Amino acid sequence: MFTELAVTSEGPATDEAAVPPTAPSSTGHGLNRGAPAKLAVSRIPVQADYSSDDELEGQQPSRSRLIDLFRGGQRLMDSVPSDERAAGPVDFSYNQERIDIIREWVTRAHDTATSHHEIASSIFSEPGQEDPKIQAEIREVASTFYYRFDLERGPGSKPGATLEPLSETGEAHFWPRPIRAAGPETLKLWNKLLAECIQPEIQGLLADLLFCARYPKPHIYARRAVEAYVAAQNGEFSQLNKGTMLVRAWSILRPLGLRDLEPSVEQAMISLTESTLRADASAPGVALPILRCLLEGRLKEKKGAKQAGVPTEAVDFLFSALDRYKADHLSMQLAYMARDCLNDNELIDLALRKAASNLLEAAEQATEGHAKTHWLQQAAKFARKFHLEDIHRECVRQLQAIDPSTFQWMTIRTASTIRPSDVESYLRVFDQPHLTDALIRFFATPSPTGSRKENEKTAKRVIENSLTHKIMGTATYGAHGLPQKSYGTESEKLQYQINSVETIGMGMQGRILSAALDRIAGTHVIPQTGDLAAWLVERYGSDPGLCTSLAESLLLYWGRDYISCAQSAMPRIEAAVRSLLLLLDEPIYRVEEDKSLGQFPGLGTMLPLLDKYGFDPDWSSFIRALLLTPGRNLRNLGAHGFLQGVDKQTAALVIRALAVVALLAPEESSRKACDPQAIKESLSFPTGRKHLGFFDRLLVKVSSQLNAILSVRLGRP
Repeated sequence: MFTELAVTSEGPATDEAAVPPTAPSSTGHGLNRGAPAKLAVSRIPVQADYSSDDELEGQQPSRSRLIDLFRGGQRLMDSVPSDERAAGPVDFSYNQERIDIIREWVTRAHDTATSHHEIASSIFSEPGQEDPKIQAEIREVASTFYYRFDLERGPGSKPGATLEPLSETGEAHFWPRPIRAAGPETLKLWNKLLAECIQPEIQGLLADLLFCARYPKPHIYARRAVEAYVAAQNGEFSQLNKGTMLVRAWSILRPLGLRDLEPSVEQAMISLTESTLRADASAPGVALPILRCLLEGRLKEKKGAKQAGVPTEAVDFLFSALDRYKADHLSMQLAYMARDCLNDNELIDLALRKAASNLLEAAEQATEGHAKTHWLQQAAKFARKFHLEDIHRECVRQLQAIDPSTFQWMTIRTASTIRPSDVESYLRVFDQPHLTDALIRFFATPSPTGSRKENEKTAKRVIENSLTHKIMGTATYGAHGLPQKSYGTESEKLQYQINSVETIGMGMQGRILSAALDRIAGTHVIPQTGDLAAWLVERYGSDPGLCTSLAESLLLYWGRDYISCAQSAMPRIEAAVRSLLLLLDEPIYRVEEDKSLGQFPGLGTMLPLLDKYGFDPDWSSFIRALLLTPGRNLRNLGAHGFLQGVDKQTAALVIRALAVVALLAPEESSRKACDPQAIKESLSFPTGRKHLGFFDRLLVKVSSQLNAILSVRLGRP
């Protein structure tokens, strides 16, 4: 489900939520007058969280929900923006002589309200606030109705609801104060209002507050709260609020064992759930929390009873809900209810299969490739989790059969900021009198992905400045055209964005490296493989086998056989890394165990071990971005037959990756091979230079700027 929203700090409001016209104090024990809170809403598409009560009821997102989204989803106990908080508290003192006036405020507000929060908003508009005492009184009464019910939602959620905020949690609370932090004056107000007000919605909340505050004889207030919440079902509050009050009533009576009140709560739950499921515009936010409570079963009549009785209507409601609510998160939530609460294996299997069929049905109705893929993925994951093998196979079969033309891909382009004259100036460094001198220059070029540290900074800026990155995940598709990896956590998003920046840098550097190799071939006579390999061994003192592989790759490139160049070079990169680790005496071999064969690990496992010995992070990041996930993953694509075409830029990048590790691996008979410290020093400066030359610095700087520009464009919604 999607909604459109954005928050701006100033300007006229196009949609205003009901908010207090004054600001709560920073201490949480009083309130001061402040400016009205306004919320300006513009049209930016973002994915709504299905757990929002507003969405489930089909209403606009609440103001507090919007603030949560813009603060990274962090849950706030505070309902008022920080810029409205006043510095000093206004003391409230209970005055018995004014209780009739206060009762009139509450009654008048209740007459037109459909929720407790609407009562609070109406009370805030009462006149007389120029008097500080009346102002404090209005705020104290209004704050009473800003306490909220908290329900768990989503698959695997627990039944019940709590009244919050209950107590201090070490974090600052501004509005309203925690219930157990309420002073004696406030408790007097709540107790007297409970005696004066006859509306069940108000009685239920006030009795609940006194029960949670541990007011004397709390069990009496618990009973009154349950009875009032049930009686409120005949009132004018919204269905969502009625359902929440019933769930709260259920949560109060369960731990106290109020068995005599259970039938009335159960019957009210059944009636509300039945009417909700039959309604034309059925709200899952009403039905599902109640259904979860009903499926939990009744209080056990005997101490040693093995299981509690579940109302027969609850099972019928479960399958009716599966027929009615077919969204992926709702179907999965109902499936978890069946698994956790039902004792009949046949019914559980039936419910699970119905939930899976809902997901498959949604996939069949989808026409766009990405939407169809989403539903089939969800169905496949669900079926695998609950061991529905036949459904899992069907999901995978349909996933493989999606028409590639139905995917609506978008290409984002940006103009290069590098002038042709700059590139030409750089390429002139390869105009050397001898081919070997030109190759020495080539092997001294910096990492094609640039500085790892700068790439991290760029990635963080992109995420910080992009709303879509904060509230949505990212999914990548492989060369096979199927979804490959999802990135949802903050660390995963950062790593993916870093890799995106590196990939952009590689793309441009690949063109320059290939132009350099073409320029070398156009200027000099290309030697035989053996002669070139012998020169590499003599010049760099490197392993002969690796030097031969590097020479072969260069000749394949110059022969324009780019795919053979890449396919022959990539395995040798892994071999070079393995050789370096063995020379460093790192125990990497995996011995035979059970059915696992003894073998060396892959590149993805060995590269972090090489990092431990000080391998330059810029070069380590380049190899990862080129050969592994979440980068271009050329190593696996080539090994599994998905690398069907390779351009000259990619081939040049693979040659550069092979050169940096192959030329580091010394010949086993050399003195360097016997000196681990010398190997560690060479790992820190793979090109042999601690500082880049002028043209290399210029190219890296311009490339970094281009990467940043395109990364920011990619990060925009």
